[in-house]
Amino acid sequence: MKTIDLKKTLKPYYTASAAKPSILTVPPLGALMIDGQGDPSGKPYEETIGKLYGVAFTLKFMFKKDRAIDYPVMALEGLWWADDIGDFRAGRRENWKWTMFTVLPDVVTKKDVAQAIELVREKAKFPSLPEFRLERFAEGLSAQILHVGPYSAEKPTIERLHRFVEEQGYKLRGRHHEIYLGDPRRAAPEKLRTIVRHPVEKAG
Repeated sequence: MKTIDLKKTLKPYYTASAAKPSILTVPPLGALMIDGQGDPSGKPYEETIGKLYGVAFTLKFMFKKDRAIDYPVMALEGLWWADDIGDFRAGRRENWKWTMFTVLPDVVTKKDVAQAIELVREKAKFPSLPEFRLERFAEGLSAQILHVGPYSAEKPTIERLHRFVEEQGYKLRGRHHEIYLGDPRRAAPEKLRTIVRHPVEKAG
């Protein structure tokens, strides 16, 4: 059995400090992605995440059984935005748009993803499945910080990160990115750990 230890090889990109923001360069990574819109506390969002992990774990077990390759299913990640930035800043969640994803090893192909989707469709008996895709996600130069606590209390942490970006001579680009290191179904809200990341570029 060959093991691809993504948690070890990608550890620098899944580790952040709550005390001090940092700048890093994130390499291109393959990811299983799904797009959506609406309140992340709603049932449709929750069901979509369940289906995302259904496909992710099916892929993992396919590789372990058929190719003797084992790898961990990585943390849930999300890109967040709104057509009107005011909706995002004001917390009008019904207008939020998102791309949720989990990183995959390079050995996974689009054909593998299609096969896993069909297996999930057959075994789980879902009436429908959203459109998943395998995409090479290239974020590049980014700033990040660790937020500890409930998702609803992220605003001061995000503001700290934005101030840090400006102080370091950078400006924001791209989409707000969150990496969920904790499971809200199991951990107390005050103990949740979330990496808040944003791509940046040199100002001016």
